[in-house]
Amino acid sequence: MNPKSSSPQSDHDEIDPEIVRQAIRVRAEDIKRREVERAFNRLEACGTFTTEQRQIITQMATTITDEILTAPESMLAKASESDPEAVRIAIELFHPDGKRRE
Repeated sequence: MNPKSSSPQSDHDEIDPEIVRQAIRVRAEDIKRREVERAFNRLEACGTFTTEQRQIITQMATTITDEILTAPESMLAKASESDPEAVRIAIELFHPDGKRRE
């Protein structure tokens, strides 16, 4: 993969671990944002929903996301382009492009 490419797996010969790490983080943040918004909407429909409750849910979602991503981000930070197997494993586990592979 061309290191300038923003696609984590456009070319199986070269995969930049940093691009994969960033793609996984972006995907996780998108999911977090979507699910937090969904929770806010459901709670607002139930009645009173305070700013403090909103902050608690947002912080909880951030903490969960960060904790889940700690291990793969650490592994990818240590991986080099000479260790494409580790990077491919991260791609298979986290589907940073949003597409599941069969």
